[in-house]
Amino acid sequence: MFKSTMLKLSYLRRAFLACAVLFGSMTQAEPMTGLGKPITDAELVNWDISVFFDGEGLPDGSGTLEQGEAIWGTKCAMCHGDFGEGVRGYPKMMGADLEEFQETAINNGFNVENRGLNNMWAHAPTLYDMIRRAMPYFLPQSLSADESYAITGYTLYLAEIIEDDVELIDADFLRNLEMPAANLFYTDTRPDVQNTRCMTDCFEGELDVTGKLVQGDFSGGNE
Repeated sequence: MFKSTMLKLSYLRRAFLACAVLFGSMTQAEPMTGLGKPITDAELVNWDISVFFDGEGLPDGSGTLEQGEAIWGTKCAMCHGDFGEGVRGYPKMMGADLEEFQETAINNGFNVENRGLNNMWAHAPTLYDMIRRAMPYFLPQSLSADESYAITGYTLYLAEIIEDDVELIDADFLRNLEMPAANLFYTDTRPDVQNTRCMTDCFEGELDVTGKLVQGDFSGGNE
């Protein structure tokens, strides 16, 4: 058993050394050419589409409720209903009022059928992001910026968040629109990492091992 373990360790050391030598030679060799190509700004357009809660990333463009209604009838109603009521299990636009919604949640009731844009969406710009990124379900990212503004406005109208006298839906309108359920959400704006990146000599003093993830002796007799 001991000899077998030692033999395996010897093979592993040799394999690791071979990989290290190969990697070292690769890093010193001439850079490879002919693989891939630099990405252009035009190619990045379809990737750089993120819109954040505060409206950062909203593109130029605008739409109207009339335009949104026309698009809704051809690309949205088949799943969400003619009036946003939701069909075949797809989400509806208008959910229960906030009082009923919160009461059901507090009492551990079944709240899925009560959900809607009026009680489960905190920021209008992210609604635009979702629509342009993922809708319609059968052909995502096929809507233009203007169409996305129009559909966003019309869904807000179906959810009774805005009135039918709104003339134009654009970046400024969505950025300044206060959603009914905004106070039910907390937006954490802290950075993902607080500390400065450290790659060497990051710990001062001696490490104190308080426990092991794996129990037992797997050293094969070697320290």
